[in-house]
Amino acid sequence: MHPLETVLLLLIFVIGLALLTQRIRLAFPILLTVGGLGIGFLPGLPRVVLDPSVVLLVFLPPVLYSAAWYTNWGDFRRYGEPIMVLALGLVLATSFGVALLAHAMIPGFTIAMGLVLGAIVSPPDAVAATAIMKTQTVPRKIVTILEGESLVNDATALVLLQLALVTVSSGTFSLGNAVLEFIMLAGGGVSAGLVVGFVSFCIHRHAKLEPALETALTFVTAYLAYLLAEHLHLSGVLSVVSAGLFNGHKQSRIQRPVVRMQAVAVWDFVIVLLNGLIFILIGLQLPYVVNAIRGQSVGQLAAYGISISLIVVIIRFVFVFMADTLSNKIRDLLHLPPIFPTRRHTTLLAYISMRGIVSLAAVLSIPERLANGNLFPERNLFLFITFCVILFTLVGQGILLPVVIRALAFDQQSSDYMSRHEVRTKLTQRALVQVQQQADQEKLTGPTIQAVIAHHQTQVDELTHAETAYLTEQHQLHKKLMMTGIQAQRDELIALRDQRQIDIDLFHELENEMDREEIQLNHLNT
Repeated sequence: MHPLETVLLLLIFVIGLALLTQRIRLAFPILLTVGGLGIGFLPGLPRVVLDPSVVLLVFLPPVLYSAAWYTNWGDFRRYGEPIMVLALGLVLATSFGVALLAHAMIPGFTIAMGLVLGAIVSPPDAVAATAIMKTQTVPRKIVTILEGESLVNDATALVLLQLALVTVSSGTFSLGNAVLEFIMLAGGGVSAGLVVGFVSFCIHRHAKLEPALETALTFVTAYLAYLLAEHLHLSGVLSVVSAGLFNGHKQSRIQRPVVRMQAVAVWDFVIVLLNGLIFILIGLQLPYVVNAIRGQSVGQLAAYGISISLIVVIIRFVFVFMADTLSNKIRDLLHLPPIFPTRRHTTLLAYISMRGIVSLAAVLSIPERLANGNLFPERNLFLFITFCVILFTLVGQGILLPVVIRALAFDQQSSDYMSRHEVRTKLTQRALVQVQQQADQEKLTGPTIQAVIAHHQTQVDELTHAETAYLTEQHQLHKKLMMTGIQAQRDELIALRDQRQIDIDLFHELENEMDREEIQLNHLNT
């Protein structure tokens, strides 16, 4: 089969899984894992060989940049303590715990090889968990910490993986040198990312490119941040994360609305495809991986996979509860409130340990040969165990997550943030004041300015004096009637196009306007 046909076939399979996800209401990453496992055992499919040197380059920069871009920097700083404890301490504890177990259980597995495996399976992926939790009553604090942890622990794990791979290749290990190199890789990676992010910010702010080119610039930024850091022998992952955090925090001030709309659509499309492709690709390789493992029975392989999966879950439970207990004692001495008010919060945070795309990309990036030309020891076993951990945590724990959340029975949490109604009221009041000031300063009069002021004044009166239930009913009625009007306009526009009475460029322009108006109406909840 031609490579292009293979890629097309895989994309069709990914889209099919996405459609199935909507029907059965299962988190997309979970279905991808199962689908990837199933497709690998279908007869007649081509064998796809991935170049380990390009796996991280192709898959990780956009995934990490997108996650960093949407991270709330204020929340990240607010919960920096638990995020960094999990992203650094838990990753190291998991990596060394897995290393010791693998060394003791698997014949020929050195501590260095165990550290490679531990670094690969140590970073949880919050994508599936947060997708499930959005449909449940879960404290926002838990979601924020999980997203922050997922962002930083990827960098910690992959820097550790880089050091472990060097140790396997060289056969020597120095703790002092490893710590120093870790600090240099991390600090240098952050610096490189901030430089690339700042340059990208300046271009976005001053160049005023076409929307398509500005969207392309966001991808260039992600890949350039990674490549620059790797070229300088620094952490490419932290470079991408730093650039994403920098630009994501500033994008509201530098990007035009039309650019944001286009960029969001393109990035969502790319991330879905990348997530889908990597799960399917490892599924295609899995049968060959299992067949290539010599000297191990199916029972032994299953025991390895289950044991490593269990130790990953157990270490998270133990670490999270110990860290929470220690944190509460320290914060009590400092007369500070605990981070988590109840053990239910701690239990949920400890339970969520699903692995995903970062672990897959990391294990696929293991080189086939060492620097001396010898085959990398037990590479296929690494692939098999990693997929077992993902299957165990993502599918097993993911399917049970809604049950666990309902059993913990979280109450509706009060929030430190303003409600949607309060925000809309404040924004409308500010608009009214600003419009009135401009009209007074420029001595603007006439029906146009009075209509604009009356429009904002009516909104303020509705928001500040009407009951919320009444507002909701009226807005829903407004939405229903407006949608009827848009659909009528859309039908007429299509008819004009079909009758060849309208220029095609004008057709697309008007269609885009209707699409944007419909999107706005669909977000009208209160």
